[in-house]
Amino acid sequence: MSTGSALLLAVVFLVANGFFVAAEFALLAARRARLEQLAEAGDTRARRAVRSLRELTVMLAGAQLGITMASLGLGAVAEPAVARLLEHALEAVVDLPSGLLHTISFVVALSIVVFLHMVVGEMAPKSWAITHPEASAQLLITPFRAFTTLFRPVLIGLNHAANVMVRAVGVEPREEVSLALSSAELEVLLQRSLDEGAMDTETHDLLSRGLQLSGLQAADAMTPRSEIVAVPLTASLDEVEEVARTTRRARLVVYDRSLDDVVGVVLARDVLAVGDDGRATTSVSDLLRGVVVTGTHQALEDLLVVMRARRMQLAVVRDEPGTVVGLVTVQDVLDELVGEFEGQS
Repeated sequence: MSTGSALLLAVVFLVANGFFVAAEFALLAARRARLEQLAEAGDTRARRAVRSLRELTVMLAGAQLGITMASLGLGAVAEPAVARLLEHALEAVVDLPSGLLHTISFVVALSIVVFLHMVVGEMAPKSWAITHPEASAQLLITPFRAFTTLFRPVLIGLNHAANVMVRAVGVEPREEVSLALSSAELEVLLQRSLDEGAMDTETHDLLSRGLQLSGLQAADAMTPRSEIVAVPLTASLDEVEEVARTTRRARLVVYDRSLDDVVGVVLARDVLAVGDDGRATTSVSDLLRGVVVTGTHQALEDLLVVMRARRMQLAVVRDEPGTVVGLVTVQDVLDELVGEFEGQS
């Protein structure tokens, strides 16, 4: 192979190396949520990128295979070609023994090739991909997936061999990388945003409480049993209205035989809506609304989801023996999230 052809081929290998490096880091740095948003908007390249993220280990194996092939090719053709050029150039200006001349040419050529490989083939494309992850992923994903499709049987085999080795040391490999941040990491980001002035104190406090909500259980926010305002199922509407007026409660728990036998909840507004003529024929059971029944260890955020799905504002909390120990309202959850309002009754 002529020196010119070798140099041209070396440039191809150098560009290929940079391509695979950029593709690898683009997939690792890209925000999946953003790519999914673009995919839903009809971007076909974003769809390919999302599919690649779902089989990330195979895609990374493809990137590593491409980098290895390009690096070996670059080393095989670039160093001898550059060394020959340097050797011919030095022969024209200095008179040195052929062995020393070859050694100098080899060392200088190797240094040049290593420099170009690291800077042009590794560091520059990596920096570009990290700086513009979604854009670089969209730009590179089509040819990159073509390469991985061509070598898919090889990549699957290599990935399987790697998984076997990883499992041998007690680690279960994952097909996808979790990019979600933990609560502690989000707390750090919130604090940094506050310290740098990118977020005001009220927003910081609200988001911090929202993170803390995920660690709370029903028992942490419930009104204790001793403070529950309840009426028996046999109470008249006038009696219910009087209890609601004196306690200033809009919702009253209704029980059958005892407080441990909660049958529902009655709203003060439903009682007030019944006219004098209808009170003689209307009972509490006619106005009864359902309640959510939960345990003390129920996650507060999950309980809120259940209450919202059932359109219920109140949940009765029982312990393991089945004794009612308290109740949780949507207002209790909001108090945990945003704090209690001054003057709240």
